[in-house]
Amino acid sequence: MRARLSAGFALFAEVLLTGVAIALFALPVLTLPAALAAGVGHLRRYVADEGSPFAAFWRDARAAAAGGAVVAVVALLGAGAAILAIGLAAADPTPAGAVMAFVGRLALGIVATAVVLAAGAWTRDGGWRSAVRGLRDQWDADPAAALHVFVAVALTAVLTWQFALLLVPSLGVVAFAVVAVQHRSRVRVP
Repeated sequence: MRARLSAGFALFAEVLLTGVAIALFALPVLTLPAALAAGVGHLRRYVADEGSPFAAFWRDARAAAAGGAVVAVVALLGAGAAILAIGLAAADPTPAGAVMAFVGRLALGIVATAVVLAAGAWTRDGGWRSAVRGLRDQWDADPAAALHVFVAVALTAVLTWQFALLLVPSLGVVAFAVVAVQHRSRVRVP
């Protein structure tokens, strides 16, 4: 029992440390997808007990940075359009404005979830192109997994809105959520 409990605390500590590493690498916003990809890879190796030194995290982050910047720019454009819709909705006091605000917030969540799922699918061999192209396949294979990641992203947004410093550990939790849903999907496949 004690060994299982200490292993759980070790995993919790690793998730929090990964959140710090992701936050540090993602300080320039354009590197957030690369930092998430490196964080997911690090936690995946840690959970699989393959040895996961942070040197491997930094190697993954550097390898994912160039293509991740393109993903970040596209995501920022999508998020900008959603934020514009939310801003325009605030000026419309009718029910149509409320619907537009809801759709804008939903679009923000979908864009963020797509970035997180693509980061979870990124590999050194496949790169960002195959990770982004595989989003539809991920959705078709296990829509519940995408919903779980969407909820993790939404909770991160709420926690960050409540207290900005919670973004740091929340990034580690989001990366771990991707690892957990990928593990869940592999276990369920016959």
